[in-house]
Amino acid sequence: MSAPVPEIIGHFRVLRLLGKGAMGEVFEGVDEQLGRRVALKILGAKHRESTEFKTRFLREGRALAAMNHPNIVQIYAIGEHERRPFLAMEFLDGEDLGGMLKRSGPLHPGDAAEVIRQSAVGLAEAQRAGVVHRDVKPSNLVVTHAGIVKVTDFGLAKALQEDLSITATGVFVGTPDYLAPEQAMGDEVDARADVYALGCSMFHMCSGHPPFRKGGQDDHYTAVVRRHLKAERPQLKLEIAGFDEELSDLCRRMMSRRPDVRPTFDELVVKLGDISRRLGGRVPPRHQNVELIRSTSTNDADKTEPPNVGGGGGEAPSPGNRTVLYAVVAGVAIGIGVSLVAVFMIN
Repeated sequence: MSAPVPEIIGHFRVLRLLGKGAMGEVFEGVDEQLGRRVALKILGAKHRESTEFKTRFLREGRALAAMNHPNIVQIYAIGEHERRPFLAMEFLDGEDLGGMLKRSGPLHPGDAAEVIRQSAVGLAEAQRAGVVHRDVKPSNLVVTHAGIVKVTDFGLAKALQEDLSITATGVFVGTPDYLAPEQAMGDEVDARADVYALGCSMFHMCSGHPPFRKGGQDDHYTAVVRRHLKAERPQLKLEIAGFDEELSDLCRRMMSRRPDVRPTFDELVVKLGDISRRLGGRVPPRHQNVELIRSTSTNDADKTEPPNVGGGGGEAPSPGNRTVLYAVVAGVAIGIGVSLVAVFMIN
């Protein structure tokens, strides 16, 4: 039986439950003193005794509270309700890109470039504040009706991963579709992992599917992770007829297995701005049908890329010829379903 919806969290009046998952709940609320709608993100009751979860949840919230940027969801207050930490956050009037792609298919390339450019602006601000998102994906990018892209779901995603490194030997839990190779290996990650995930998200926005999905029974968790680690990088210009070559090459570079090859957020903002203007990009984005050159760009997804014997600066496999041994435990995506009016994922 579901727990009753609380009437009050902190000094916020609760209106309704927006969604819930294994880690907590999100409610729509209102600050009656200011007359402002909020989204109330609260740690699950079963974790109220975990000092580790509570501390890291609040630490992430304070890190985001130090930022005030139009491309990052804003936090208004941090508090505690029945020994459970909560965040009072900006209520977003819009829709996440994951839902948009499922409903209407691929985006116009110029519009996808503008969505990713705005996302890169927000993530660059997070990087300056010392925050790595670690779970960038279309469903964590919300487009408001005013045409602003908001990066959401910083807090619990990072806190969850850090706790897993202690309690479950560092296994990544969540969707593998946008997972940087170094993150899949359990290595230390920095903002370059977010660049990789942003590249995978852009590929998905332009093609209609994540870069390492074949569309069959072979798309299980471990197979997709293995492709991130070893497979040839797909190219939009080889999949979609007439696709913009500059945008395709930039997307492939963002998805490089080598973090040092990937562009910085500042470089992305400049390059994507130029591409967006040239292609007439706009937000909210338009959808379009794409003419595929072949049925899927991942027909060759299980091919291992050849060694980089030329020493060039393009895409290259992991340094040297060492064989990487890895074990991946099939994770369960931890998420919440939310309305199109407000999207705050807890995964």
